[in-house]
Amino acid sequence: MAHYDAIIVGAGPAGASLALRLARAGRTCLLADGAHFPRDKVCGEGIMPAGVRVLEELGLRAALSEHGEPFCGIRYRLPDGTRAEADFPNGATGLGVWRRALDERLVRAASREPNIDLRLGSWVRDLRLAADGAPAEVSVGGERVRAPVLVGADGGRSAVRRAAGLAPPLPRDGRFGVGAHFRHAPFAEGRTRVEVFVHADHEIYTTPVAPDLTCVALLVRRRHLDAFRGRLEEELRARLRAAGERCGVLADSLRVGPVRALGPLGLQPARAHADGLLLVGDAAGALDPITGEGLSLALVTSGIAAEVLVDAYAAGDFSARKLSHWTRRRAKEVRALAGLTRVVLSLSERPRLAARAVRNLARSPRTFERLLGVAAGMNPIGSLGLRDGLGLLLGV
Repeated sequence: MAHYDAIIVGAGPAGASLALRLARAGRTCLLADGAHFPRDKVCGEGIMPAGVRVLEELGLRAALSEHGEPFCGIRYRLPDGTRAEADFPNGATGLGVWRRALDERLVRAASREPNIDLRLGSWVRDLRLAADGAPAEVSVGGERVRAPVLVGADGGRSAVRRAAGLAPPLPRDGRFGVGAHFRHAPFAEGRTRVEVFVHADHEIYTTPVAPDLTCVALLVRRRHLDAFRGRLEEELRARLRAAGERCGVLADSLRVGPVRALGPLGLQPARAHADGLLLVGDAAGALDPITGEGLSLALVTSGIAAEVLVDAYAAGDFSARKLSHWTRRRAKEVRALAGLTRVVLSLSERPRLAARAVRNLARSPRTFERLLGVAAGMNPIGSLGLRDGLGLLLGV
């Protein structure tokens, strides 16, 4: 039976970046994924500056910049034409990257690491979680393998999380995403921004991933999903057309690749660890993608997970008590990076308040800049003050 220091299930950004960090720290990893790469997946595809810094640490920023498009900030837009927009502090940029290109580059880097055994197109089955001092065991490609720690990096509907009894209940009216890519003439704008169109019953999130290619993600509650059944592309184009401006251009543009749907989004387990087990990325708890921190959070927190595991290896202790440091440290990072997401999402539940908040941010751009600096991972959450709260709520 083969033995590794870690078995990582899922080779997306969270799993692959964690495998790279562990391998470069001298640890052997089995990195397995049932999918074949490159692959398409519904994703907002915007990486905030904090995530871009991680790509640079991993030696991947230059390669991905060739396949992506930088953006300088975020713009919110209402049906009445109101705009609130802000840039990242100090001239920082995010990066829009087609998810298939991001995944492919991370997997390619993993394939070059001698400490990583990469198995693509190989489903992990027959999971036996670590217990009573015995390591975790799984079957992959008909082979039985073991490791002191099993990492679930297999997404928002994680099989590892379900096997560990950590799956959260499904929400009654969860949010779903509909995503596609559209080819178009380069937009005649100066500095490119991610744009979020906020409607009473949906949001449209557009991210440049090349000068002439845009990722579109439409977010909608389950109760409004019936109109999309059997006609994803038609309904997506109709809502783009109704939104006008940049969205209207995309509505009549050439689609590249399929239109896909995914959900429910934003599932949150109570904890992201157990004996000999870590959950990372969306398996550990997915953010609603309304402001685009999901990819950045996966990349940033993979560094925290690696630190927790390196400490566990040094101590020879993979107990739930030892690994609970991961859940606590991740939660702290989420509070900092996801603050803007949670504010906007709570407001999106109340369309009138959401519209008022966007108008207030349009009147108070300095507040928006500070909020965006926190969401981008560039400023601490403590940098926000009472005035910023008043700016969001009252526009002062």
